[in-house]
Amino acid sequence: MPAFKFRLEFMVSLRRRKEEQAAARLAKRLASIQELQSKIDSFNQELADLAADLKEKGRSGLLNGPLLMLYSKHQERVREDLKKSLELLSLSRKEEIKERQALKKAVMERQVIEKIKENQKETWFNEMMKTQQNNMEELASLARSRRQREATDGLQTETDDKTSKTASDTSSDIAF
Repeated sequence: MPAFKFRLEFMVSLRRRKEEQAAARLAKRLASIQELQSKIDSFNQELADLAADLKEKGRSGLLNGPLLMLYSKHQERVREDLKKSLELLSLSRKEEIKERQALKKAVMERQVIEKIKENQKETWFNEMMKTQQNNMEELASLARSRRQREATDGLQTETDDKTSKTASDTSSDIAF
């Protein structure tokens, strides 16, 4: 029985590769989002620490004009960085959605090709089984015909033997 050969095997490989690439892009995007989220958390923590430090210095009376200006400028820079990071996070989340959709599409395309392969393999297998069944039936038919022929030949031989025996018996009766 010849082995099954799927003519579109290269398509299966291509679809798998496309799916793997989409999964890698999504994983990279998720790592980027996690990194941005970490930055945002650190900026928020830094702002909270600055506010607590400013409050502490204000209570202790160590807060003067130039120091207040430094704290204010630093807070403003941290807020700007936080704002930029939040914008990047928003864009990254939108890209994540697109990449998830691309991965879903790639998975579906691969599954379609694999389903076609599975159906063709099943059809091939059924055809092979049908061919094998036909071959077995043909062999059985040939064996049955041979047995019938042998049985007929055997009866013919017995009949010929009886006829020749009867003929020889009759000729021996005549000879006396």
